[in-house]
Amino acid sequence: MHSLPEPTDDGLYIPEVGDWSADKHHFLWRYLNAFTTAMKDKRWSGLHYIDLFAGAGIERLKESKRLDWGSPLLAGQARSPFSRLHLCELNQRKHAALEKRIGRFPQPEDPQVVRGDANKAVHELIQTIPGDALSLAFLDPYGLHLDLTTVQTLAHRRADLIIFFPDRLDVLRNRKIYEATPNSKLDRFMGEGVDWRSAMRNAPQSRWAEILQNLYEEQLRSLRYKYVFKERISAKRHPLYLLLFCSEHEAGATIWRRVSRIKPDGQRSFDFGE
Repeated sequence: MHSLPEPTDDGLYIPEVGDWSADKHHFLWRYLNAFTTAMKDKRWSGLHYIDLFAGAGIERLKESKRLDWGSPLLAGQARSPFSRLHLCELNQRKHAALEKRIGRFPQPEDPQVVRGDANKAVHELIQTIPGDALSLAFLDPYGLHLDLTTVQTLAHRRADLIIFFPDRLDVLRNRKIYEATPNSKLDRFMGEGVDWRSAMRNAPQSRWAEILQNLYEEQLRSLRYKYVFKERISAKRHPLYLLLFCSEHEAGATIWRRVSRIKPDGQRSFDFGE
């Protein structure tokens, strides 16, 4: 696997995140390298990378104090370059730092770097992607800031997805707030027609996380994502969130099965099927 030098402090803004953020990037880094290598000579007009919650490009891990590459700069350093990077960040400081950092990594075409609400900016981003291209979208908000309508928009444009699903980090911790709030962030995340309130109310608490996962997976499959895989991310043995991989194609599923066998701690799992 293509390795990277560790990032250094360049004097630009570096946000602080939980150490578990590096686990997400472990899977992303492995997949995007395998994805671009396997797909670069196929029938697609190009390979595009979409990052709707892109961040500043470098992060500082809270506990270890180590610097970690953010998702857009991982994509910008892929072994086989993407045709173009399409990046969105709402926070002004992060956006300003990202614009300067991404410019240090030459790309086949200048990256599209937009500042705005991801659920609105997605339409601007995808307009610049050819209809016969294949994309990988990394959807990694800090909480429930990803609307299902955004996922639907991407699904119509032939994109594999890697989605941050904060079931225990956000949803279960704030369930009472979401339950009491009409059109809450959780409602928009799960999508119209999903009665998660009743489903959770009629089940024991021990099954709430599983119920939410299943309901969301049903939504993804309704968007023609035939393959949906889950990776549980934990901190000090406490489960925090899921990383979901979604693809319409067997090729994407095959790549994910292979690259996800090696976990962030170096342990290797065995594939017993979907």
